[in-house]
Amino acid sequence: MAKFTLEAALKAVGVGSFAQKTIKFRDASGEEFKGELLIKIISHDDVVNATDIFKLKNKQDITLDQLRKALVFQTVYEDEEKRFFPKISDIGSISTEILNAMYDAADEVIDFSGKNWISAKTKKDGASSSSTESAEEQLPKLSEE
Repeated sequence: MAKFTLEAALKAVGVGSFAQKTIKFRDASGEEFKGELLIKIISHDDVVNATDIFKLKNKQDITLDQLRKALVFQTVYEDEEKRFFPKISDIGSISTEILNAMYDAADEVIDFSGKNWISAKTKKDGASSSSTESAEEQLPKLSEE
């Protein structure tokens, strides 16, 4: 086994590299639309400081909407040289469905809160078997008198 170093960690997670993702949403006629985009893999500090773009005096004032927009702005690219949104204010011009699809794609690549890997591992290991039990098995049987 190789020695684990900061350089090895950065290389392993791919900070600064891009992952291609497909997003899906409904177009104006209600049909499914698919599009390819790039997600830039950013560091923990970039995730934590993404909302600095709003220049708020108090970080506790940040809304969930601003957090999601900041993370999409930082991570979603048309190509490796061009962000999808030229300005943070451009994000509000798309539908909520597209914004959510972009955020989900970025979260899948970067795993902003660390939940995706843990959740997938739990499901794979079968640790959450109670959710697969039927309702009948979970409810106690009533005795007839």
